[in-house]
Amino acid sequence: MQTAPLALDQACWVNAAEAAASVQSAQPPTLVDVRPRSLQRAAPIARALELELSDMASKRFLQQTPVVLLGSGLDSAEVDQACRQLRQQGFVQLQAVRGGVRAWQAAQAGTAGSQPLLQPLDAQTWIAALGQGMHWTVISASEAMQHAPQAQWPVPPEQLVAVRVEGKERDAKLVAAIARAYQDRLKHVRHAGYAQALVVITDGVVSDALRAQVESTLAPSTDASKAGRSTSETSAAMVTLPAYWLDGGWQAYAQQVAQTAAIQQTANHRLQAPCGRI
Repeated sequence: MQTAPLALDQACWVNAAEAAASVQSAQPPTLVDVRPRSLQRAAPIARALELELSDMASKRFLQQTPVVLLGSGLDSAEVDQACRQLRQQGFVQLQAVRGGVRAWQAAQAGTAGSQPLLQPLDAQTWIAALGQGMHWTVISASEAMQHAPQAQWPVPPEQLVAVRVEGKERDAKLVAAIARAYQDRLKHVRHAGYAQALVVITDGVVSDALRAQVESTLAPSTDASKAGRSTSETSAAMVTLPAYWLDGGWQAYAQQVAQTAAIQQTANHRLQAPCGRI
């Protein structure tokens, strides 16, 4: 289940546009990539040091210079806590980018639309992110999820937007319904002092073609002006409310929850026979 939204230490955070502008200043900050090693290797950030958060305290040379941390965007609580502790230890010029690496890359490119809007997200990573104090909106196009008891939902009912489509041309209707739900939630995005994100959950595996259609429909366009919002404002809002697509859908999430519960249930069981006994 999602934990309660975490109020972030405002002194610890900077928006991506301000951070990108500071790189062009006379005294640019030191960029530090604190994502998991697997993400660092898969998509390295140019001119960024690669460190683990736990290693930052020992890097005393960084106390004398502005430092900008780049997290994954799904690690708000960990980065916020580390920033608070490091600032108390002398890293007074240290800040972290809101939205993590994705927001940073979008700011560097000058537009959120240059990055994939719907980021793939596996169930295990999302379950871990639910404990990071982020406020999640779930767009559910999964009938299995909608029919499941509310106690099994990962977010409260008021944070779930149910999408239901029936009849002919179901895929086209599904694309339009997801787009409407996202754009409606996008209009109400406000700075609330904590990280916000959105995830689309379907039933099972969805074709790449369908996902591409949703992506294309959600991309900033001149249609944004119809809602009283310019294209640039829409792009900025999309960075504020990052969107994800849960790989494998509700079934993958439910399976991961079941596996985790099984491990927890048996973790404290004693072995039936001492180790080494045949």
